[in-house]
Amino acid sequence: MRVEELSNHPLAQVRALRAEIAEVQARRGEHFRAVEGFRRANAASRRWWQWGLWWRHRAQEAAMRALAPVVDPALHHELVRYEAGAAAEERAAWELVARFDDRWALFSGYTNRRGEVDLVVVGPGGVWAVEVKGRGVRVHVDGDGWTYEKFDRYGNLVEEDDLSDRSGRSWGRQVRDVADALEGFLGRRGVPVSVYAAVVVMHERAEIGSVSDLSVLLSIGTGYLVEQIRHGPAVLSASRQADVERLIRQDHDFHRKRRGRRRGVS
Repeated sequence: MRVEELSNHPLAQVRALRAEIAEVQARRGEHFRAVEGFRRANAASRRWWQWGLWWRHRAQEAAMRALAPVVDPALHHELVRYEAGAAAEERAAWELVARFDDRWALFSGYTNRRGEVDLVVVGPGGVWAVEVKGRGVRVHVDGDGWTYEKFDRYGNLVEEDDLSDRSGRSWGRQVRDVADALEGFLGRRGVPVSVYAAVVVMHERAEIGSVSDLSVLLSIGTGYLVEQIRHGPAVLSASRQADVERLIRQDHDFHRKRRGRRRGVS
């Protein structure tokens, strides 16, 4: 399987969060060094009998320590989440690479006007947009409503909530929106082909719960996804597949540059 990285948002986020945490930790270290310098200066200025001054200096030093920069716990939580997502995406990609030959291509980090998707699989059997998640949860689906339950090691329910992004789109809606936009783009460029959508959950404790009115493929691990791709009929000739791959690169590059201009990047 041929692999092409268009972008790597999870890894970029991991690096940015690590840099932000490191910057706060560096300022925290500088702050404590300044407090230590203040303490030494105070100690040098006191005589042994000046107990009142000693207590006053201790209070000042304690107040200074309390003002030390602290890493927001939310940053650590977000870093763990992105690290898990990056690891899950990498594992899913390598498992797909191991199952398909070079007639197939795997694009990572494709972006269009409806968002970004982790992986796009292109081959004789068609085109698949694949969103990869790294959550150890039980997934429930009711149409566009995706929710989860999380259990501890003893089987006790400890958390439940929606599975959605910041804009409120469910996991299924996220990948379906990108897949539909890609399908429309290909059709307008003279390459009418269905783009299938899939959500793959890469976690040993993930499982599927109640499911109804599912509009995308849902797979725990890559096994079921691979099975569905392999069992599909051949729909793309070699030349038509080459057109699809070229257009995916073109569309991604257009939207990458467009987003860069919006952010003021030349």
